[in-house]
Amino acid sequence: MYQQIAANKAKSIITIILFILFIGVVGFFIGFLFDYRYGINSYFSIMLLIIAFIIALIASFASYYYSDKIVIQLSKAHPVDKETDVRVNYMVEGLSIAAGIPMPKIFIIEENGMNAFATGRNPQNAVIVLTRGIIENLNDEELKGVISHEISHIKNYDILLGTVIVIFVGMLSIATNIILRIFFFGGGRRRSNDRSSGGGILTLILLVIGLVLIILSPVIGTMIRLAISRNREFLADSNGALISRYPAGLANALRKISADSRIENANSATSHLFIADPLTKKNKPLFSNLFSTHPPIEERIRRLDEMSLGIGIKQEVEIK
Repeated sequence: MYQQIAANKAKSIITIILFILFIGVVGFFIGFLFDYRYGINSYFSIMLLIIAFIIALIASFASYYYSDKIVIQLSKAHPVDKETDVRVNYMVEGLSIAAGIPMPKIFIIEENGMNAFATGRNPQNAVIVLTRGIIENLNDEELKGVISHEISHIKNYDILLGTVIVIFVGMLSIATNIILRIFFFGGGRRRSNDRSSGGGILTLILLVIGLVLIILSPVIGTMIRLAISRNREFLADSNGALISRYPAGLANALRKISADSRIENANSATSHLFIADPLTKKNKPLFSNLFSTHPPIEERIRRLDEMSLGIGIKQEVEIK
């Protein structure tokens, strides 16, 4: 477990460094395109490169300290009412003690779909978010299994890497949209007598590069999220089962969740945070099935079944 925590911290640092470099390259490319198309000056691309690095550094700082708050706002979650949701509060408190971490804050998404996720930069600043549907449709053992899974993400520092990537994928989308607007809505160009003889070839090269970035941006964003690895979910399942001491609880919960895990406020940038795929058909990106950030639920149930030796595993979905 300690090796996994160290690995997740290292991945977070590497991801931030790669993100800063990538934004810098995109900034240089945009500046070079502006310089060529509009004839601003030969140093505009360098200036945008510097600006892009500054923006990337600010975004990295913000993603570390504020990305959890951004994710909660995007999800339209609100703090749990300890008087009306006593059951959830006691479960999180007890399982946190069992895992040896501070009790995370609890937030609720008022949606019927069954899903959950954890966010924050460390166990001292962690949040568990549950949907109303998952609270109402799971029995105590099943809900404990889900909460233990999210607590495992917190303890393993999965939440830092996963939450930071939300901000980075969003900025990737913004950068590619800027390139799209330059290519297709950019207005006038330099006059032909102001161009070098190789200008036509350069324009074609820039156009191809821009189009490739635009077309592949959803795939690039998904591949960045895949850097978190599907193995995180398998590890959180197994560690969560150890925390709750009842693998069948999470297995039965996953079977119910698979019947309806949709979250209307989820998007492609935040979907990897959830315990199961929250995207509806209307907000799934292209090729999402080919690059799913979640392992098949059937495989997760099978592994939990092996841990529990088949004891307590239900074969049919029983939703309240």
